[in-house]
Amino acid sequence: MVTGRHTRRAPDDLPPDDTAAFLSLLNELKATGCNLLVVGDAPREVFTRASAQLFGDPDVLRHRVLAVTDATPAGVANRLPDPGEPPRPLAETTRLVTHAGVPRSTAADAELPPELADVRETRITDPELRGLEGALVEAIEGAASAAEHLSPADLRVGVDSLAPLLDHYGVEVVRRCLEAVGERVRDHRAMAHYVLPAARDADPVRALAEPTDAVIELRAVDAADRDHDAQQRWHVPTRDITTEWTPL
Repeated sequence: MVTGRHTRRAPDDLPPDDTAAFLSLLNELKATGCNLLVVGDAPREVFTRASAQLFGDPDVLRHRVLAVTDATPAGVANRLPDPGEPPRPLAETTRLVTHAGVPRSTAADAELPPELADVRETRITDPELRGLEGALVEAIEGAASAAEHLSPADLRVGVDSLAPLLDHYGVEVVRRCLEAVGERVRDHRAMAHYVLPAARDADPVRALAEPTDAVIELRAVDAADRDHDAQQRWHVPTRDITTEWTPL
């Protein structure tokens, strides 16, 4: 049900009434702004693909903010549109926030691929999470101000991943950060997603699901038995909605 580079897939296994309710909810989330927690027991490449889709169709003009803690340089590049492709150069529409202030962060010494050299990057070495939070909020506000016009869901925000932040700061500190960033996301009717490679029933996932609007759960599957190698399903506890597994 993620939209983006791949064809949108409807939850065909849901009963008609449930499908209609879910599609209506997706439209509502896009119209009002939303925060999505992306979790599951899956390879990081699957999370990168899901993130790329949540960042939106590369052929549509969007503004993107990506905060990186432990995503690899290749993972950063793979989720963003081709730098030279229309409708606008990536350097004009994308901002990166690299957090190198926690022990498990792999961003400290990593350099962006040459094709992303022109993208605006802010490197955060502040050992407190407020440094990342402030830079992320500033990047969101800057992207919104730079845009000539922002329709709902034109601004996409991603954080990959929350894992080193949880290890270093703990659940409550990370949760407060998500709440603060989430408010700015909704102010601009943007769409944000936060990657957390962990089982959906893990305690940190349960805690961080509360300030978000929905949880997207990922899993790898055997491609030999299907025409795809990864699946997703959405959980929206406030609406008592859980979709069936669908291809990513």
